[in-house]
Amino acid sequence: MFDRKRDPMTILRAFAALALGLLLLGCGPRSAIVVVPQTQGATVHEVLFATNRAPSAQLFGAERSAQVSYGAVRVSVPPAHEPGRVEYPGEAADPQKHFGIVDARRAAEGAGFGALLAQQLATRAAKERRVTIFVHGYNNSFAEALYMNTQIIHDYQTRDIPLLFSWPSAGENLGYLQDRDSVLFSRSAFETVLDQVQASGVESFTIVAHSIGSQLVMEVLRQHAIRNGGAQWGKLAGVVLVSPDIDVEMFEQQAADMGSLPQPFVVVGSRNDQLLRFSGVLNGNRLRLGTVEDTAVLTRAKAQVVSASFATRKLSANHTTAFSSPDMIALLRALESG
Repeated sequence: MFDRKRDPMTILRAFAALALGLLLLGCGPRSAIVVVPQTQGATVHEVLFATNRAPSAQLFGAERSAQVSYGAVRVSVPPAHEPGRVEYPGEAADPQKHFGIVDARRAAEGAGFGALLAQQLATRAAKERRVTIFVHGYNNSFAEALYMNTQIIHDYQTRDIPLLFSWPSAGENLGYLQDRDSVLFSRSAFETVLDQVQASGVESFTIVAHSIGSQLVMEVLRQHAIRNGGAQWGKLAGVVLVSPDIDVEMFEQQAADMGSLPQPFVVVGSRNDQLLRFSGVLNGNRLRLGTVEDTAVLTRAKAQVVSASFATRKLSANHTTAFSSPDMIALLRALESG
């Protein structure tokens, strides 16, 4: 457990270490929307999206919007792709080596998203009409969240319809505090998206969230339960929080406010997650849920725990191990298939 004495110099040193770690993690060019032609050997995935980011030259930027925009993007995964990696495109992307965008389209306002989702559902048998909603974490541009979502569905070989919810992260190494505010700003927008998925013809949907995106999911589950007498969406088939950047005591209170967590509820974390440890120090030496050190809280809440502590990915500070470690990908795929 952390020592909760708030020595200013300790916090200052931790902030400096966090800044250095994030700068190292984010060194090199930030990824952008880069259009590439379809190429032989590449795999193209269509990813639906919902976002409360404001439109920009990069489809969507870091500014907030009061409106939710919907659409679909076809993303190309290169033949040279290695499991656990996102081969981000530079200014001159090579579709044989890099992820890229084949094309993108916006859904019309109003019923446009429903029509877009209905097109996907119409090609599937009733039992395969499942959606997995991915909520990205801190320091992600729209492009980075899109590429990461595509890498996950490609490496995990999921057959669910992918839907990215992209909240307006600043996409900056030192934008942590702004991102925390943007998560809270996005609660009603995300709840609206879940309402629309529930009202569609899907058989079921699952939510997967990473890092501080897990805070958004917990807040929306909490507010929905309070509004609806403890009930959640009837088609919600499970929740997975990966490396959740949530204060353990806050999580316990959120779960209590809900009455019970939706089941199954899975937390994937690692004792070796360096970014969560820095986050804990910056937040008053508070233990973060994703370090999976206080398993008693998770047990009381009836949450399942999957530890990624055995797998390490130094380049990601062990914060994206569930998505970037081939060993973890193999383990989680095996657990999913039973």
